[in-house]
Parts: sequence; C-alpha cells; structure tokens
Amino acid sequence: MLIHWIWLATRPDLSERQKLAVLDAFGDPEDIFYADKARFANVEGMTQADAEALLDKDLTEAQQILDDCVAKDIHICTYRDGAYPARLKNISDPPVILYYKGNLTGLDSCPVIGVVGTRKASAYGLTTSKKMGYQIAKCGGILVSGLAEGNDGSAMTGALTAGGKVVGVLGCGVDVVYPAMHRSLYRDTEQNGCLISEFPPKTPPYKWNFPKRNRIISGLSNGVLVVEAPEGSGS
Repeated sequence: MLIHWIWLATRPDLSERQKLAVLDAFGDPEDIFYADKARFANVEGMTQADAEALLDKDLTEAQQILDDCVAKDIHICTYRDGAYPARLKNISDPPVILYYKGNLTGLDSCPVIGVVGTRKASAYGLTTSKKMGYQIAKCGGILVSGLAEGNDGSAMTGALTAGGKVVGVLGCGVDVVYPAMHRSLYRDTEQNGCLISEFPPKTPPYKWNFPKRNRIISGLSNGVLVVEAPEGSGS
C-alpha cells in the first residue's frame, strides 16, 4: 500500500541506501512495516538505530502526507513502479519514492539533458542558458533543471519557448513555489512535463535539501550542462 511506502521513505536517520537495502531484504514496505526486531536482525548491515527507526509503526505522518497528495493532486511514484525513471535507479542512492505533478512518462525514451548554473547569473549566462534550453528542446531533448533563479530558470524558459518537454526537480515539496517569482514557470513546467521532488508536500526549501536534489537532476540526465558557476558551487 502507498501508505507503507511513504512510511518507509520518512524513516528518520535511514539513508536512501539503507531503505533500499531493507526493501531488497523484505521485498515490500508492508512486510517491513509488520516485521519485528528479530527479523531486522537478519538484515545485513542493519544497526540497532536502524531497527529502532523501523520499529516505529506510527502511520500518522504517512497518512497526513497521503491526504495532502490526494487533496493537491500530487502523484506518487514508488521505486518499484514501472514509471520510475530507469536511469535514476542507476545512482547509488535513488529515492524510495518520488512526488510529482504533471506527466512523468517518457524520460527513458528521449535524450534528457540537465542544464544548471548559478543563481547570480551574468547577462551572458542568462542569454546562453536560454539559448541552450531552446536548442535542446528543438532537437527533441527533454530539459531537466532545478527551477532556481538564474541559469536554471532561464534554461527552462528557453525550452518552454521551443515547445519542449521539461522537468523541474525541486528542493522542496512540489506544492511549494520557490522562488516565488517562478510561480508561472512552475505552472508551465507542470503543464509541459512535470515537477518532481523526493520531499513530501509542504516541505520548505531548506538549504540542505538542494545539494541532495542535485543527484536526482544528474541521475535523470544523459548529460549535464553547467552554464556558469563559481568555485564551490553546488552545480
């Protein structure tokens, strides 16, 4: 059941690798939910802290997230769903579930190019990222971006202008518009592709979420273009 997938995805202190390891061991989140401590002891690499997180059987949070998704027309794609992007499964720590709005299909059948860069983009960078986004879309590629201010948003605008399919990967819930100035860009992205996040609805744009979401951008993509970025940039 979806509620058990959400429960697994929200287990505190378990990394995505640990969640997938226990999923491989049990086969289904519902089996994990009903397992006792003795069964967890047989999972390779399982620590006592890991087991304690999985012994918390409270579904209140998971039910609230599920209710929010239903109310806001947010879809959930689990790691075992056929629609889960195949390339994303090849990274070392793919998300157990993806929340999305829009159309998730087609990401494995077309070239996917990530275009990212600094939020404090130069005039040259903004022009270049928009031009590259436009050309990628015109050539039949799908553009993936973080929808941030600067190069990300400019590239997305270019691809949308060309009538291409786009994917916005967020460091917040898909129901949270960040930055606020991109509200119309969010809407256009949802209508011409999809908005994706591993974070549940209502999740604020915490700064530590953005380095984490970057692995999804690269994992979805055949290649990533960094338009411009300073040293030490998340790009």
